[in-house]
Amino acid sequence: MISSIDVEKKIRAFVTIEDIISAMKAYAGITIRKTEELVLNIRKYEENILSALADVIAHYPDLLGEKSDRKRILVAYGSSQGLCGSYNEKLADVVSDTKKEDDELFVIGGKLKSSLESRQLKYDYFNDSIVSVHGIEEALREILSRIMNIYKQTEVYNLIFIFITISGTKAETSIEQILPPDVSRVHALKPQRPLPLTYLEPVFILNKALEELLYISLYRGFIESLRSENWYRLRSMEGAAESLKGKISDLNSLQKYVRQEEITEEMLEILGSGMFYR
Repeated sequence: MISSIDVEKKIRAFVTIEDIISAMKAYAGITIRKTEELVLNIRKYEENILSALADVIAHYPDLLGEKSDRKRILVAYGSSQGLCGSYNEKLADVVSDTKKEDDELFVIGGKLKSSLESRQLKYDYFNDSIVSVHGIEEALREILSRIMNIYKQTEVYNLIFIFITISGTKAETSIEQILPPDVSRVHALKPQRPLPLTYLEPVFILNKALEELLYISLYRGFIESLRSENWYRLRSMEGAAESLKGKISDLNSLQKYVRQEEITEEMLEILGSGMFYR
């Protein structure tokens, strides 16, 4: 039979795990709050870039051309850290359904890479994901450099991002075409401004706007994925915390029962030994 000392050791182990989970919940909550404001600001800035593109395209509709038949780059934002529930599995399912045979697949996050490998899905490039907002700049420079090298070496034009966004209390998988800009989205902005007076060539303005759109879209992808990863992690930790509370409560009850049994057994041994009568 298990002893009360063994039960106490298990309780202490579970309490230690509970403390770790509480710390992870707190960190995930802080990260979510940090990224919420950043996401709103970045989305607004991205809308401004698209508005500028809408002006250029409205006045010079032939600049973009038709290049939809070219190969695509898919950038899938996952996580390198675990304990975030079905986050990477959900992304892997979407990537499997989206990827075509001649697509270039860029995977961000070791856990997402493992999920894709378990599905025998090949990828072309891999980068670790970020663990905090402070790591975005370095990761952004590396992935931007790699994407530009792909553009220089191959007949690739379409760039598509796959990541999970948080809307209210729901997590939704987003598949966004970044390059060329989504013309329907640009036209929806309904540019009304007259043709500006400038000495710059329209192609130069368009290219600079596209570069800025690529940069801020990559940045937003990292922010969105960091936010959604910690959103999943927070809910996973909340479930684990509830489960641990139940286990600790059961162990406390078991400890009381076992201790009572040990006391009873000790009393019977004393009575049986004759010490009571002497």
